[in-house]
Amino acid sequence: MRRREFWAFFILPAAGIIVLFFLQSALSREFLKRKTEALVREQLTASARILAAEFEERLKEGVLPQTALDRYSGETDIYFLALVDESGNVLGWSSQFEGYLPIAGRPASDPESWAIDSPAGTILNVVRTFPAKEGRIYSLYLGYSLSRLDEMLAYSRRSALLLFGALGAVGLLLFSGIYRMHRASLARTEEAAGERQEKERFRELSGFTAGIAHEIKNPLNSLALLCEMMEKNAPDVLAGDAALGRIEVQKISRILDRFSAVLRPLDLRLETIEADAVIGDAVEAASPAAVSKGIPIRREPGSGPRLRADRGLLAQALFNIVRNGLEASADGEIVIRAEKNKAGVLISVEDSGPGIPAADRERIFEPFFSTKADGLGVGLFLARKIVEAHGGRISAAERRSGGSVFRIELPGEKG
Repeated sequence: MRRREFWAFFILPAAGIIVLFFLQSALSREFLKRKTEALVREQLTASARILAAEFEERLKEGVLPQTALDRYSGETDIYFLALVDESGNVLGWSSQFEGYLPIAGRPASDPESWAIDSPAGTILNVVRTFPAKEGRIYSLYLGYSLSRLDEMLAYSRRSALLLFGALGAVGLLLFSGIYRMHRASLARTEEAAGERQEKERFRELSGFTAGIAHEIKNPLNSLALLCEMMEKNAPDVLAGDAALGRIEVQKISRILDRFSAVLRPLDLRLETIEADAVIGDAVEAASPAAVSKGIPIRREPGSGPRLRADRGLLAQALFNIVRNGLEASADGEIVIRAEKNKAGVLISVEDSGPGIPAADRERIFEPFFSTKADGLGVGLFLARKIVEAHGGRISAAERRSGGSVFRIELPGEKG
């Protein structure tokens, strides 16, 4: 994925979600603050109206202001009460702030209620005026601490941050999963495109090779017959050369047949078989070459896995790998084993040759690629073609003790 696509697919959506989350959280807290303050103002205004009427009656009865206030000093919903005359003199007061009266002059913009900052926190002031005896005007101040509201908003902020952290973690896992799925999807798409291109190339190559084989086979047959006639009728001096010519022509014909066979589509005839049986067929076919080179083929006992496969074709693929190991090895041995794994069945072939360079480990399965001077580059390609036709995969790696190890992974028997 290119950097621009990464920003468009992950960073920008994530940043947008973060901005929207914090904006919604801030708006929610502001809305909660406004609504709560409005509710407190309404309650204090109603309380001030009731208390002002009661104080008006008690002061007219001659009760001292402080005595009248002491009656309400224990109200838990009201944080302070203060009675002020028209000159601004405090006639009496009661506060829950241990001797502190958080009172301030009213602003012109809000003559009935306003908030002030104090050492005890934010205080909401509400005032109610009423007439007293002798025509005097008194003002009753009520205060309510908004510290609980601040605590609630702080709790809401902490909760929002915790929620954001949890959502961020979940989002990170989600985006990480989406990103991995996207990468896997791109990889599969690229792999599928590569396979389509490779199949198209092989179809073209197959058609081209078939055309060449068809055009060359008839002249080769005629040339082989001519060499055979010359071998029979020519003098002894030329008979050997005619025989050699016939052998070379037949060799060319066999090479063309092998190319045609490699590029021909496979027709699988599946049956349930044991992996050891396929190994036995391959070892039997490779035994003459192994005896000729003096390199033993050792079969290690496996777990007896079974699979659905075309016995002949799979044995052919395994034989091609064993033959490749025999050709690469000067001494040592060939080791073959079959075992169960998570994918199904794993068949490995180890040789004691010089190993395969890392740059060539993928190319060795390409058609007509060979590191041997007289190699045609079709044996390992055909092995991969057969394995992949069975739904498996083949790979080559370096052996720890020297040499190479080929691994064939195939689906196991179902059920």
